[in-house]
Amino acid sequence: MSNPFVKKLEHGIKWMFFTLSQLYLKKGRDFAVIDPSKIKKVLFLRPEKLGDMVISLPVFHNLKKLYPHIKIYTISSPKNIAIVSEDASIEHNFLYTKNILKDIKTVRQIRKIGIDVVADMICDDSVTALFLTQYSSPKAWRIGLGKTKHKEYYDFNYLYRSNDASHVVDNTIKLLTAFGIDTESLEKHIPPTIRDEYYNAADKYLALVQNGSGGDVIGLNLSAGKPTRVWPENKNQELVEKLLANYPSCRIVVSSDPSERTRALEFVQLFPKRVFTTPEGLNLLEVSAILSRLRLLITPDTSLVHIARAFSVPVVGLYTQFGKNFRLWKPFDQEGGTVISNNDYNIFDVEVEAVYNEIVKQFPLEAKA
Repeated sequence: MSNPFVKKLEHGIKWMFFTLSQLYLKKGRDFAVIDPSKIKKVLFLRPEKLGDMVISLPVFHNLKKLYPHIKIYTISSPKNIAIVSEDASIEHNFLYTKNILKDIKTVRQIRKIGIDVVADMICDDSVTALFLTQYSSPKAWRIGLGKTKHKEYYDFNYLYRSNDASHVVDNTIKLLTAFGIDTESLEKHIPPTIRDEYYNAADKYLALVQNGSGGDVIGLNLSAGKPTRVWPENKNQELVEKLLANYPSCRIVVSSDPSERTRALEFVQLFPKRVFTTPEGLNLLEVSAILSRLRLLITPDTSLVHIARAFSVPVVGLYTQFGKNFRLWKPFDQEGGTVISNNDYNIFDVEVEAVYNEIVKQFPLEAKA
């Protein structure tokens, strides 16, 4: 878990550096629309969390599909680079490490490429992204998303209102309007690129799980990025018991963060039959291949929500009451399938019956006779 004091100190240093360097930052220029036929290279900045990269895939893929001649580059983080590590639509991924010497070297490498457009995909004012946008490609068009304090430093800025009910996927793809692209009809369910061998391995694993039953396979994710997003173990247990009792042909696959593997194994041991863990040692894309085959995923608010929805797999998600986060990051393009706590801080008070009822209501399975 990150140290709040260190994080606050980091932000303070960035803002001090920003204040001292304002005289050297370039203001935005007069902007009409970028003609995609006249550009060759676009750099997208996404040095954030895993889910942020997942919801960015529709931007990369639609731009490449419409204009195959454009070479797409990304700046990613160690947390999310796996999502695009095998993506053929991306020419090259650069890694932002927060190591100043390594990152200066990366910026120098990018400057040699000759980028035509830099797109800052961070949906807020970020000093880091502002510097990367300015210094990685000084002559490039700079387009941004959701900028308020820093908007004067971008040539184009798609600004959505904080109370807008639009999903973060819909907001993010609006970056393409800078290229004169109508985003309404674009395909927005774009999963990560996954090897055939990973899909084949997933199919073999799930065949063993089903053991000839032909029943639906439900995913249950135990882990989340924050302890406040983790549902109590006794409630997970009660939910599984309820599902097994009422849906006799279903099988349940339990996933967790690798650091919580022991927890997942201990949980599965409570159910001698029909409940399994994902195989040990899988990478993110191998786990994603399994997710793509599920009938349904039950999970706290985490990146697996967005991976599952990229495959159009139904999700029942558990969320805190905090409105803005819920509106932006709920399961994309899906009616219902969400259970919300009675507070802004955790999901501990979410009741088993509410989750179960949402499963039955939104995603009915074959009930027992």
